[in-house]
Amino acid sequence: MKKPIFTALLSLIGTHAAAMPPDIRSLPLERIGIERIDIQSQIRTWTLNKVCIDGQAYLLLMKGLTEPVSITAAFANGKPEQCRVAADDTLPGK
Repeated sequence: MKKPIFTALLSLIGTHAAAMPPDIRSLPLERIGIERIDIQSQIRTWTLNKVCIDGQAYLLLMKGLTEPVSITAAFANGKPEQCRVAADDTLPGK
């Protein structure tokens, strides 16, 4: 009788630990930015930013300066594009 109770308790603890949300990170756009393209029309301006998050390049479409609209993975030669962000000591102004 004790073994089924212990097994149920162990699985409940394991499930609860896996459900914990990860720590929140803050990544400044200036730090992770690779490339920026301004797309202008008569009605509004869109900004397409290529950013590097955890070694993967993403395209971040923004309306105006501060309103993100969408994010998608960037591809090069039909494969997900890999990238690297410069170390803190090599950034301008450091």
